[in-house]
Amino acid sequence: MSHALVNRDALDELTAAIGRDKLVRILDRFVASLVTAFEGPDCGPAEYGREAHTLVSMSGMLGCTPLSLACRGLEEAAKAGDDITGSLIDLRILRDRTITALRDMRPAVEPSIRLATG
Repeated sequence: MSHALVNRDALDELTAAIGRDKLVRILDRFVASLVTAFEGPDCGPAEYGREAHTLVSMSGMLGCTPLSLACRGLEEAAKAGDDITGSLIDLRILRDRTITALRDMRPAVEPSIRLATG
């Protein structure tokens, strides 16, 4: 299931371009931002739309295509003034599943630093 949520080939290409250490740092920051995404107690559709906009590119770059597409959909619905309640619920579920998939994938992405402490 995590393969559908995170495209491993996209992460491998990014690793080749920027290096493993930098990718791990980016993934850590991305997951940290996702943990609190779409949870503001006093947020309205415009705020959720802006939050979705900021996550579209990063999630796409990191191979999280379903999340990127869902963020784009929420952003567009918020701009159009549509009711985003159902989209927001679906997006929160997808966000949580994507976080789990990224965390499950981390050992394969993370550089091996245990040799120095062995």
